[in-house]
Amino acid sequence: MGRRVLVTGASSGIGAAVAARLTDAGDTVAICARRADRLAEVPAQLRYTVDVGDLASLLEFAAQVQHDLGGVDLLINNAGAARRRPMQRITLDEFHETMNVNFWSAVHLTHALLPAMLERDSGTIVNVSSMGTRTLAGRTGAYTAAKGALNHYTEALHLDLVDTNVHAKLFIPGSTATEFSTPKEGNDTPFPQDPKMVMAVDDVARALVSFVDTDEFEGFANPAFKTQTAQKYADHSAYIAKSADMYRRR
Repeated sequence: MGRRVLVTGASSGIGAAVAARLTDAGDTVAICARRADRLAEVPAQLRYTVDVGDLASLLEFAAQVQHDLGGVDLLINNAGAARRRPMQRITLDEFHETMNVNFWSAVHLTHALLPAMLERDSGTIVNVSSMGTRTLAGRTGAYTAAKGALNHYTEALHLDLVDTNVHAKLFIPGSTATEFSTPKEGNDTPFPQDPKMVMAVDDVARALVSFVDTDEFEGFANPAFKTQTAQKYADHSAYIAKSADMYRRR
C-alpha cells in the first residue's frame, strides 16, 4: 500500500511533476491549487481548488483532506508565489500576501496535520524552499524573506520532532524551467537566474521524490548548490558586496 500524500501548489511546475511521479509510484495523491482547470490535467486521485494564501480556510481544508484520504502520511508544502520588485516598491499588503502563500500556509497545514501524524507516530513533512535563501536574490526580497522563515521553521520543527518517527525536511530547488520564472503582471523584473543553472522541472521533481526517502534533513535539487551555499557563509560580507556589484550592473 502506497503513502497518502498531499502536495500543495500542484497545478503546474514542480508540484505537478512531483504529484505525477508519486502517483506513478503507487501513492494516493491529493493535490491543491487555485486553478481548477490546470489541476484537472495533473495525475492524482484527489484534487482541491484552494487558495492556500487564504489562511482562514486551511483548517477546514486540512480536515477534509484527512477525511478523504483517511490520513496524510506525506505533506509536501510546495506552494509558492513571488513579487519581483525592489523592497522599497512592495506594498505591505503584497508582502503579507507573499508571506501567507510561501510561509504561513505551510505552518497552518503542518499544524493541522501534525497531531494525527504524532498520534500514529509516523509521517513526513517536506517544505519546499528556494535557493534564493542560500545565495542572494535582490528584487525578490518578500519571497526570499518568506522562504527564509520557512527554512528556520523547518529546522526548529525537525529538532522538536527528533524523539518521534515524524520527520520534517527541507528541499532547496534552484532556478527551474517553469512558468514561475516567467514575467508576470505586477512584477518589474524577470526572476533572477543563471541560464547555465536552470534545471528541467522533471529533474527537480526526481530529486525531490528521491530525497523524501533519505535520512537527510536538507536536500538540494543540484549538488552544486551546496558549494554555492558554502561560498556565501565563508565570508558573508564579501559575498554580499560582490552580489551588490552584480545588481548595480543590471
